[in-house]
Amino acid sequence: MRVLVGGGTGFVGTALTQLLKAKGHEVTLVSRKPGPGRITWHELASSGLPSCDAAVNLAGENILNPLRRWNEAFQKEVLRSRLETTQMLANAIANAPQPPKAWIIVTGVAYYQPSLTAEYDEDSPGGDFDFFSNLVTKWEAAAKIPGDSTRQVVVRSGENQGPGYQAG
Repeated sequence: MRVLVGGGTGFVGTALTQLLKAKGHEVTLVSRKPGPGRITWHELASSGLPSCDAAVNLAGENILNPLRRWNEAFQKEVLRSRLETTQMLANAIANAPQPPKAWIIVTGVAYYQPSLTAEYDEDSPGGDFDFFSNLVTKWEAAAKIPGDSTRQVVVRSGENQGPGYQAG
């Protein structure tokens, strides 16, 4: 299977890329920097989606970056880094002559109101009570593509850490 991964050089993207390659899949990264097995975001915008069976977007500024102050400028960067990359991939998929079979984005559980007792599923309300819930709502809206030729999957994940994780 050929998989395109936006944000493939980050913590989760690196782990996903290693797993996919170990299982024999061909992986192309969409990255800010060119290199072997990569295309840049600019190349994606100008040349369109390369042939792939699935596209995954994990791109976005690390919100746990200890070197950044949590201020309005950083919040705008967090929004921009997620919305622009997601919209760019969604547009590329929508305009592809042979769109992938699957389009997967990983957003956040911050969509849901914090609770010590509530159990949430994909139909639970949320998305309109603070910066992060609004971010997830906008992010998921940016990922929507028309039609049903591509299966669209949203994973609402919590914070991801593990061996090799470095904030910032």
